[in-house]
Amino acid sequence: MFELDQRIAEQLTEVSLNSSVQVRFGNSNSFMVTASTMIPLMQMFEMGGVYICATRGAVEIIEAFEAIGVDVSNIQFIDLVSSGILGGTDVPYDNITFVDSPIMLESVLLRTLYILRISTNERNFVLIDAVNSLAIYNEERMLAEYLHTFINTFRQREILSIILNVPDQVPPAVLSNLDLYCTDLIDRGQVVIH
Repeated sequence: MFELDQRIAEQLTEVSLNSSVQVRFGNSNSFMVTASTMIPLMQMFEMGGVYICATRGAVEIIEAFEAIGVDVSNIQFIDLVSSGILGGTDVPYDNITFVDSPIMLESVLLRTLYILRISTNERNFVLIDAVNSLAIYNEERMLAEYLHTFINTFRQREILSIILNVPDQVPPAVLSNLDLYCTDLIDRGQVVIH
């Protein structure tokens, strides 16, 4: 049985729509932390949103949520991973769009804004999974600048931004900028729940 980290839900009750939350975790607990972040947003706060997939493909993430009985059909996924894989864009889900490469950061931002503009949800979140994956493909200064623009763009629109990252895999300048730009921090480190 899948068990959520209730401390994450408790911390999320204290943030506002114009907040930007940095969620730190380790490789060993990434899905548990991601699910523990998304499920309260969808179920307790009745939010819709955009999930930007930079670490794993959207189909894999959707199937992981389905495996624990969570419907994510109200969430739009922007997949930066699968378009380069043979047959990667031929998927059975209509809530996935593709951006050709994780270096096309401006395209990701514009696609996210478009999806949110046509959304019928009153309250939305945008989640990046994860900064450490974007750091592999993008130059440090460019990524730091992008995240600053990203966070401020959604803060002005009262859309909650959630930035996931594995801190020991993120360049120090990007990490320090996230500490500066984000209004809240959820640090789940390498927690292993038995």
